[in-house]
Amino acid sequence: MIGSVDIKTRPLKLAFLVDSNNQKQVREAIRLSSTLWGGAYFSIIQLHKRMPVTWREKPLRTPSAKSVILGYIEAFDPDVFVQFSKGIPQYISEIGIKVIKPDDIWKNLDADRNLSPRFGIGLFEILNEVFEENFKFKAKYPIKIIFPKLPKQFSLFWTSVFGEIPNKLTPILKVHYYKPLEITTPNFSIEKIKELMTGNVLFPRRITHHGINMFSRSGFRRDAYAFFMDASKVEDIVDYWNLRAMGKSVFPIPKQLKENEKLKELLIEFLKAHRKHWRHNPQVCDYASIVRARNCTMEEMQEYAKTLKIKRDPKDTSSDPFFSLQHWYPRVWDEWARDKNGAVPSDIYGDEEESIDIADTKDFRVRFHSLLPKFAQKYGYHDEPRCANEVSFRFYGAGEYIAEVFPKSSGDNFIRAISGLTLFRDDWRVGRNGLVKLVRDTFNKTQEIPLSEKVFFAWLEDLGWKPKLSPPGLLAKQIYKRLEGYPSILKNEKLLGLLEYMNGGTVQRDGSPVERNKIGQERNLSVGEVKSRLKEKTQRRNLYDYLVEKGFFRLGLRLQCPHCLRNSWYKLEDIRDSFTCPKCLDTFDAVGNLDSATWSYKTTGPFSVPNYAEGAYAVLLTLDFFSDHKLTTIRITPTMSFVAEAHDKKNLEADFAMFWQDSVYGEKNDGLLFGECKTYGKFKGEDFERMKYLARIFPGAVLVFSTLRKSLTEQEIKGITSIAKKGRKYWKAERPINPVMILTGNELLSDFGPPYCWEDALKKKFDRVAGLLSICDTTQQIYLNLPSWHTEWHEKWEKQKKTNGEQAKKRELTPPATF
Repeated sequence: MIGSVDIKTRPLKLAFLVDSNNQKQVREAIRLSSTLWGGAYFSIIQLHKRMPVTWREKPLRTPSAKSVILGYIEAFDPDVFVQFSKGIPQYISEIGIKVIKPDDIWKNLDADRNLSPRFGIGLFEILNEVFEENFKFKAKYPIKIIFPKLPKQFSLFWTSVFGEIPNKLTPILKVHYYKPLEITTPNFSIEKIKELMTGNVLFPRRITHHGINMFSRSGFRRDAYAFFMDASKVEDIVDYWNLRAMGKSVFPIPKQLKENEKLKELLIEFLKAHRKHWRHNPQVCDYASIVRARNCTMEEMQEYAKTLKIKRDPKDTSSDPFFSLQHWYPRVWDEWARDKNGAVPSDIYGDEEESIDIADTKDFRVRFHSLLPKFAQKYGYHDEPRCANEVSFRFYGAGEYIAEVFPKSSGDNFIRAISGLTLFRDDWRVGRNGLVKLVRDTFNKTQEIPLSEKVFFAWLEDLGWKPKLSPPGLLAKQIYKRLEGYPSILKNEKLLGLLEYMNGGTVQRDGSPVERNKIGQERNLSVGEVKSRLKEKTQRRNLYDYLVEKGFFRLGLRLQCPHCLRNSWYKLEDIRDSFTCPKCLDTFDAVGNLDSATWSYKTTGPFSVPNYAEGAYAVLLTLDFFSDHKLTTIRITPTMSFVAEAHDKKNLEADFAMFWQDSVYGEKNDGLLFGECKTYGKFKGEDFERMKYLARIFPGAVLVFSTLRKSLTEQEIKGITSIAKKGRKYWKAERPINPVMILTGNELLSDFGPPYCWEDALKKKFDRVAGLLSICDTTQQIYLNLPSWHTEWHEKWEKQKKTNGEQAKKRELTPPATF
């Protein structure tokens, strides 16, 4: 097994929980974020009990407060909650993210001994780095550090623009930092805003950006906004803050200052800077959007836009505008709309990262140290996390599946499974990019590599199930181990037929399966015959040599007894001067009888089990279909055939299951998947019932029917179609409630993934298939002759729309009742 451990450093991400429209709490949240590394990217989440009237956008239905709050949490993916609010709803507590009070962050501040916060990396550590880089020696292009004194009018708005230092930290700054860093504190004036906004000026909010690299997760090209807002409304200020916390370039336009020419001049510069020509087509430009805040009207924004007089360069190759008007706020809380609106928050990382190569090893443990940014205080004991490391494992040739995808779970068994040997199990969590280690120190630690089976079973245990591998699952696990993680060798149908024949099964002369496989006595074949049947070569080496090396066969001697004239097979250890015939039990000498003997093979170990290893080969080939050499966009955490028991519930049973995640064109999807496999047998009623039960217990799960046969019978099509149609019900974010995927020998035995595994006509028809859900939709069209589920949904919605219109018309024509 070889591989690597990749570690990236990022700030500890906080989310501030505030009461609805509470100006004081919002200002304190902004002040606190102004003192921490990455604070400008911390979200502020208002805990509405009911969404305000400003959220009503007809004809759309106003979302519930709970769905909006949970949507913000999912999008921003915080490591820690900071509670400014009076209380926290139960559904937030159940998420499992640690909740702290605002005072906890700078609780241990001591001007003489400790200038670090308890949580995160603080302002003083950043300023030390700024001094070393810019003030220790005279810089050619010096920077300025300005902490402006903000006016009382629209004070919360100006605080959100520049940030603000809490009173608790100001005395230390004055004593230790004002003079060395030449910090000035002028009174703010709107007439001086251009000077403050120049690139060489650091104010509190900008200081928190130090040492941060941003990576957009959205496929949207346009990531710049001008935000037309009401500077007196808390709601608009929070929306402005969160829009910028997504990693967008945002220019605020308070409608109270719409006549200010200085602000207008800066806005025009902003719009020009973010109008960018396409490299491959200079006639097309990306440009910013002016977004309407909830407490402003579209008419107000349109009137303001008319006052913007932007001169076009005579050499401009594009006729595109400098901005567009957008009447809606990007729906970051909505899972479906997030990608469509370009409202996916960016990933933020520090400069420090490391990739640790793991040499050939059979130990599922690695030793590494956590990373802190170079400006963080390295010494001293810290009992709470200072930053976060995103950790990913990539291994090849492992004897077990390594977990690559993790569910958002905070259950005890699951946390134990991902944290391994560490003492501080709450230091590990699952973020949107995978495993996250909350870093307290940089000591070397031994970490268990998370194994798929362990992670999946721990998740089930937290749900109240007691899972265990079934006998076929144990067998599949042993085969995978013997193949060192490369089951693709089993795609050779001649090999499968040879193994089944040697194990006593019934196959046709060319090794292909028969409809009714009868198991008889195991068979041995001469070395020459085995070589002859395995003439094919793999990509790297001779197939025969590979199978011998992996222990598929055991060498022995086929010898005829001179007494009963029957042939028997003797393993190497039993070859002596004399032999005992297992048929007649007589003994005979080796001398004189070995001349007619033949060296021959029998299958051995897990490869000696008939019925195609009790279906294990089909399971392994199905899991291989989801590997990155066939589906390059997908990552999985699978487990083999298992059974799970729970009190007062029917047992769960599946041939395989997995957590999955794929990323197509920058859009991520993930979920749960269960599979029912047949080698060459047929799906029956009991198989359909098992899958129906799984669909009821786990809404949203993908259901896979997999067989090495290249077509389905009419009865199978009928049974699977029934499940597929029920699973097509719209669930969320353009996903059915239980998508069904059909895999046959066309997909499983090919060296290529969809669409290249299909015949030319299908390849041409479905040339744009990409991602797991798309494959579900496509295989239903191919094997079940169903329409695309998007087509079906559209027809249903159109029909409902027509019905609603007819009913409304009928109501209009119906005369009112008279009394």
